[in-house]
Amino acid sequence: MKFTKLLFCQMLETALEWLEKHLPMLNQLDAAIGDGDHGTAILAAMKAAVSSAQTSIEKNETFSTTLENIGFNVMSATNGSTSTLSGLFFTGMAGGITSEELNADETIIAFENGLANVQTMTKAQIGDKTLMDALIPAIEAMSRLKGTNASFTEIFLAARDAAKNGAASTKELIAKYGRAKNLGERSCGHLDAGAVSTELTYAAYAYIVENAEKNS
Repeated sequence: MKFTKLLFCQMLETALEWLEKHLPMLNQLDAAIGDGDHGTAILAAMKAAVSSAQTSIEKNETFSTTLENIGFNVMSATNGSTSTLSGLFFTGMAGGITSEELNADETIIAFENGLANVQTMTKAQIGDKTLMDALIPAIEAMSRLKGTNASFTEIFLAARDAAKNGAASTKELIAKYGRAKNLGERSCGHLDAGAVSTELTYAAYAYIVENAEKNS
């Protein structure tokens, strides 16, 4: 099995379905300590990602160009940090991709590049009660499997589980960024919506990858 733009498009399409299914929950989580619109924002971003991916595939554009287009279209989807950070992840992935079919280690590197690009925009780290509490552990879990001959399934299941644990951890954290920061200790006791949407996204990715590898 190889990691291709067609596979990634399927992953994005499934992530969109799962995020849309959980839209009310995501907005409700965000309403407790934020603006109440994270679900709407991340859904708009993922719709833009899927539409862009499908268009690039129809035009037979390269994997790298496809990711660049996804990133730029996501950043244009809505105003706010959700679209900006999501878009930066995709454009970061595009950097360094020179093949249409990536092996496991090359795939991990692409996701590492995505995270590194996001980190040029935000200083949020693990423990700050943001989406980074799920995203950083997910990518770090993938990184630990680089060079181990791990299967794609093992890599993405590790990312899924790390994102899940990271999202769960935000409930006991005090927010240090965004509107939630103004609540201080009152932000404790609530899950961060961005971390939860990241958890859902990587769960969807793992689901598609696992099924693809079983059928390859």
